[in-house]
Amino acid sequence: MEKSQLVSVVMCVYNGERFIRKQIESILAQTYKDLELLILDDCSTDSSVKIINSYLDGDKRIKLIQNQQNIGFNKNFEKGFQLCIGDLIAVSDQDDIWLPEKIGRLVESLADNLLIYSNSSKIDEHGTMLQSNLNTTIHHVDLPGFKSFLDDNFITGHTCLFKKELLNYVLPFPENLFFYDWWLGFVASYVGRVKYLDEILTKYRVHSQSAYQKLTKQQKKNKTWAILKKKQTEAFADAPFLKPHDADFINKFLKKTNEAHLSAFNKVDCYFFLLRNEEEIYPWYKKPILKKLNFLRKKCVR
Repeated sequence: MEKSQLVSVVMCVYNGERFIRKQIESILAQTYKDLELLILDDCSTDSSVKIINSYLDGDKRIKLIQNQQNIGFNKNFEKGFQLCIGDLIAVSDQDDIWLPEKIGRLVESLADNLLIYSNSSKIDEHGTMLQSNLNTTIHHVDLPGFKSFLDDNFITGHTCLFKKELLNYVLPFPENLFFYDWWLGFVASYVGRVKYLDEILTKYRVHSQSAYQKLTKQQKKNKTWAILKKKQTEAFADAPFLKPHDADFINKFLKKTNEAHLSAFNKVDCYFFLLRNEEEIYPWYKKPILKKLNFLRKKCVR
């Protein structure tokens, strides 16, 4: 038999005492055993570190790294990726639950793709199943092109497994990066291929204390969400590995959408640009044609 590849699982933790036990145990219970679990604690003030320490002696695959100062989840994942020794890297949140076959299914389905991601069911803070899953929130795309990441992200970090060679392109993270998983998806789709595995492999916990939920709710409330999305796309345009004509396309997308409000001509110009390129930019928007046309119109009146 071919020797299995080591999978480095990177889990970033901040005040995760409520749910972290179930997540650690679900990772240790994976049917795929050849893994290391790197847990990076970002200066938790609760009992997270104590809980993590209780697992260290029982399973030598676990390594705890404690930050000396709080650096936030983007920088924490960047640090974790740099410490991985596995040829494959998987991403873990602190509050989900992995199904036992998750790593095994991702590894065996990765093939010659650079990154693979899957679907997740949703649970609440009590572990009760919710009716929707991630794919009903925003439709996932198999083998997406890089242009499909310019206006939104459909790849969630906790669903991902990727080849370590991707780090040659994603590190260091751009300074104005908003979400690391958005960056992973964009880069992987540009320098390689991204595979969608249409299987539910994670119980994704939706709750008010989630770092993602808190951040996005706050940014949408104070209306800085569009500004942050713009900065994320600007980071894409500045990627050093981009071919000039691809960087030009991203800058054209930014210019037309950002200047659409200046005049009626700009609005029309923006609309027809998006219409010409909608199959590449919005493959994740699965609605009837009239709704799609109205969707594109709204993109030019913000």
